[in-house]
Amino acid sequence: MINNIWIREKLLSSKKYWSKLEEIILKTSEDLEMDIDLQLKAERIFEILSQILLDICTHIIAHTREPPPQTYSDCMKKLGNLGVITAQTAEKATSLVKMRNIVVHQYDNINYRLLFKGLCELFEDFPLFQEEILTWIDSQREK
Repeated sequence: MINNIWIREKLLSSKKYWSKLEEIILKTSEDLEMDIDLQLKAERIFEILSQILLDICTHIIAHTREPPPQTYSDCMKKLGNLGVITAQTAEKATSLVKMRNIVVHQYDNINYRLLFKGLCELFEDFPLFQEEILTWIDSQREK
């Protein structure tokens, strides 16, 4: 059974990172390229927030009749196919997941201009994902 309370708590846990994320995106990609402390903060925030997306996605998919996703990107696409999130949000979330994989697995080879772009997209797209998930949860309660 999908644990809606757990999903809401996961989404709520993201709020403590928003002010730090906003501080980062108010800077420039050049600032990020030059400042290792900012890089570490940016990488970690991106990792944490994108992991929240993945945790929610895998939780929902695990409680459907869908076969397990082969990749995290596939997981986001499945949410879109199931109508949990829109196809457009699924596409954006898939892009964020791909960036997360780069951040997590290629520590020495991160393109900080690309990461900065990803952080800006995360700042814009995470709230859409959150809103659609919460709307879906509410619609499930009505059934």
